[in-house]
Amino acid sequence: MFRRLHCRKSRTRLVTGILAVGFVVLFEAKAPRAADMPAVPAQTVREPQPALVPPPVLGQQPKMPELPRKFENDPRIVEKELNQLIHEAIKRNPLFAASREALEAAKARVPQAGMPEDPRVGFRMKDLPTTFSMTRENATEKQAQFAQPYPFPGKLTLRQKIAGESAAQSREQSHAALVSLVTEVRSDFADLFVVDKDIAVALERRRRLQDFVDIATSKYKVGSGVQQDVLNADVALARVDSSLIELARKRHSREIQLATLLDRESVTIEPLGVLPAVSLKRTPAELEQLAVEVNPLVREREAAVRRDELALRLARMAPLPDFSFAAAYGSRIDHPAPAAASALNRPDLMTAEIMMTVPLFYPWKQRMMLVEAEANLRRSRAKLEAARRAALDTLHDLLVRLRQHEQVAASFRDEVIPVARAALSASLSAYQVNRVDFLTVLAAQDNLDNYQAEYWFNEAERFRDLAKIDEVTGAVLLEDGWSK
Repeated sequence: MFRRLHCRKSRTRLVTGILAVGFVVLFEAKAPRAADMPAVPAQTVREPQPALVPPPVLGQQPKMPELPRKFENDPRIVEKELNQLIHEAIKRNPLFAASREALEAAKARVPQAGMPEDPRVGFRMKDLPTTFSMTRENATEKQAQFAQPYPFPGKLTLRQKIAGESAAQSREQSHAALVSLVTEVRSDFADLFVVDKDIAVALERRRRLQDFVDIATSKYKVGSGVQQDVLNADVALARVDSSLIELARKRHSREIQLATLLDRESVTIEPLGVLPAVSLKRTPAELEQLAVEVNPLVREREAAVRRDELALRLARMAPLPDFSFAAAYGSRIDHPAPAAASALNRPDLMTAEIMMTVPLFYPWKQRMMLVEAEANLRRSRAKLEAARRAALDTLHDLLVRLRQHEQVAASFRDEVIPVARAALSASLSAYQVNRVDFLTVLAAQDNLDNYQAEYWFNEAERFRDLAKIDEVTGAVLLEDGWSK
């Protein structure tokens, strides 16, 4: 039975297969052939692009600060503004005013040092008995006294000269404060210039990125771009806006620094597009000569050496005696009932004396004063040599840095920045024909912006180094006469 059931299923499958083959043959015979059908042009069916998805908003967008849009590009106007700031700082800066007052105080000590001690004037009752009788004893007097100490001749002159050299030190310290103040104003001005150039570069970058957004959006709409390019451009724009907020804060900080130097509540500087045109006005040999002859710190050390040389001469005169002159006038009263004729009239008396010091403790006092003066002189001479060496070393370092800045500026101006601009233009053209991706364009833009920022920072460093050269050589004192 089982075998008969299997045979019946096999026959059913065979009949079903024959019927299926017949239907297929009949369908193919009735269907038209491809060669007999008219040609239909092929059409490319594109899938619709999804709509642009805006980037997510994480919170309230920061408010953009007010940024400069117009930058002053005339070096003469910028130089005039800088000079006004310098002159105002010289008039108003409290630290420099303090150095001037210190100089006035030192100058006032010069005539004092050349004067002897003030005389002493006194009154006394001499030999007055306990009965308080002015006529009982012949020795009783009413005395008026005068005393004047006076050092050995020559000591006062040396002391006055020593005070004069100390005043010369204060004068050079005031000059050092002056040139340091001028350098600080110039340096802060250069810092402000760097911030303004960074703002200008960021604004230009923002404009270009907006163009990139338009290009990426247009490519995406026609189906040849991707949404990621548009989002990358939006992110880059947001980063630029964030950097502009930080740059606005830095610019405000730089203006506060200048206001502090000028002792003002606030100061407003027009946006800077250039720095004053400055360059070396002397040869390296002339600058070296100024560094050892005009530099205020070197001259202050020279005055210290002269002061200690005079102090050594004064120490050698220490064993010589100092004098003290004194005089007194004594008035006596006549006895009302004289016992003898000689007591009828008692004459007044006069007293005079001259005292002098004796160097009794010479080994422990005057000799040690000489040892101290010699050590101070050696110390001052060592400091003078160190100041001269430091001034020359600083000058040589600044000259080397200045040459490097000029070479770097020429390289960036003539080679690096033009090539970076060409690379950005080429990458943008290649992106528009789908030869490179959008990140390549952004990288080229980043390179150009970084090179421009480095170029302007190098220019500011060159300006600072020139200001420091004026400081180390004291050239400011010679050119502008501000010390007067």
